[in-house]
Amino acid sequence: MRTTVHQALSQPSAWIRPAVLAFVLICLGGCSDDDDDRDRYAEIRLLNVSPDYRSLDLYVTAEGGNNDVMKVQDVAFETVSPYRKADSYVYDVKLKRNGVNGTLRTLGGEKQADGAHLTYIAFGSTGNLGIMKLNDDQTAANDNRAKLQVFNAADAGPLDIYLTDESVSLDDGEPLFGALASGASTGIAFLDSRTYRLRVVGTNDTSDLRLDLSGVTLASRQVMSLVLTATPGGVLVGAVFIPQRGELAIKHNTKARVRGAVGVDSGVNASIGGVTLLTGAGAGVISSRYSQIEAGSVAVDLKVGGVAVPVANQQLAAGGDYTLLVWSNAQGQQLAVIGDDNRLPSAGKAKLRVMNGRSGDARSVTMAVDFSPIAEGIAAGQISGYTEFGSTAEYQLDLSDTETATTLVTKTSVALANGGVYTLLASGSGTVSGTLRKDR
Repeated sequence: MRTTVHQALSQPSAWIRPAVLAFVLICLGGCSDDDDDRDRYAEIRLLNVSPDYRSLDLYVTAEGGNNDVMKVQDVAFETVSPYRKADSYVYDVKLKRNGVNGTLRTLGGEKQADGAHLTYIAFGSTGNLGIMKLNDDQTAANDNRAKLQVFNAADAGPLDIYLTDESVSLDDGEPLFGALASGASTGIAFLDSRTYRLRVVGTNDTSDLRLDLSGVTLASRQVMSLVLTATPGGVLVGAVFIPQRGELAIKHNTKARVRGAVGVDSGVNASIGGVTLLTGAGAGVISSRYSQIEAGSVAVDLKVGGVAVPVANQQLAAGGDYTLLVWSNAQGQQLAVIGDDNRLPSAGKAKLRVMNGRSGDARSVTMAVDFSPIAEGIAAGQISGYTEFGSTAEYQLDLSDTETATTLVTKTSVALANGGVYTLLASGSGTVSGTLRKDR
């Protein structure tokens, strides 16, 4: 039986012990039967899906203040932190490398209300870290229904998302969500609670498959978030499923994308994992599209001028993009397996590299853009790093022999598209040609 304030005050003075007196004084200042402060703060957590930032801290700074307060510490890639309390207020939310004072990204004016549960999603590549917010206080769906929201945390450009029965052709329907840009999220879709096949494609191109995942089950009354995540090659995507306030279910992409490129003059036939990349291709040819195969240790079949070239199995990482470059030197025919970084460049930029497929003498090359060298001494069978350029100008590209400085190839009035990724392939023996390819 509960003692009320009135009853406590009406008892003999000997009954009023110090603890009771303290209780009385507190209640006189304002007391409720529930006396529960759970709704007087927000709870926040951090999900890290940025492959370039392997450990992150989250800070909050009260609006108008300058004191950064750490709320979440040392969140590793592909993990989510526990919820942490934050007083109900308006904050700037800041991301920092674990143990480093400098701020990487700030999300300003974040209202963290009484009783709110929020998940902040960190994503993006080095120098392009982004942050999105997930509201974890959605009401449950109706019986036999589920709610789904999608976040594009990949750097793969705009995507279309399909949820269908297993055998349905994508050409027979409309996407559940269309043209979802990197760094954006959808509204909430109401779906029947059952098992689906998830497919993600490049916008308006059902042949440009980025993820194919069977057995996606949405339970009755469930609230589910799907986060599309980046892969090493920058085009394929992975998936992280988050039931509301729940733990992660991570689904990695098991595919790799591969294409062929030719530096030798003789016709080249090449396949990998049973998928044909090149048929009778000569110097300067680059496959028009990447082909998808299962990642892992993959067999290569290579013929140059009709003669088989022994090649060991190649190890391809899941989610990676690769170019198989065929070239030659004094020791004979060679195969270089080159990792391609097709992640998008910075906003308003394009990025460019050189791939050296010079054959025969197999000499190194230098590339200049508007007469300024950006890649020097790139050996045969090798690539340069990428350099970013503004996408509004036209450029002159020059390839030269590194040792003699002799100009090998000149391309004028070259326009680089906004968001484009380009490779200039040097190929051939004797006379060198240059093939400029837009990789994405």
